[in-house]
Amino acid sequence: MSQRFQPVFYFLSALFLALLFFLPFASFYGDFHTFDLFGYGVTSPDNWDNGASPFSMTFSLPILILTITAMVLGGYLAMGLFRAVKLAQFQKLLKTARIAIIVMVACVAAYLGYSYFIIPKMAQSVDITIAQPTFRFGAILPLVALLLMFLATSGLKKDINKVRATDRIR
Repeated sequence: MSQRFQPVFYFLSALFLALLFFLPFASFYGDFHTFDLFGYGVTSPDNWDNGASPFSMTFSLPILILTITAMVLGGYLAMGLFRAVKLAQFQKLLKTARIAIIVMVACVAAYLGYSYFIIPKMAQSVDITIAQPTFRFGAILPLVALLLMFLATSGLKKDINKVRATDRIR
């Protein structure tokens, strides 16, 4: 029933988060190794002498879980708004939207925490010297997704007020 742009905004926020699996959030350059932070974890194109990178899949599991959760919530909200007609449906979607915003804030905080604190400390613990993070184009994507979720949620609140006004007229 929603004739506005909220479903498009929620879908775009999920799409921007999906792009983090292909575009790096940040790069870390060191003397001998480089690392890239993606939505699924930390990768290194370098060859390692001892076999494996110090950043395993379980190391970046929180980022992966938060990114996928925010993507799923954004997709759910986009699909749910096309079917919402009653006030109770809109209110349920508003609660889900608030949870999605909290997850998105946690996702942005996790990306920044990994970039500034966790990856440099982990690299230092295995005697790898790296510079401060160099943020890439992917660093903009979670912030844009968060902004789109805020815009869509404010529009959703306006839709709820319209549905309440329509119910009062009946």
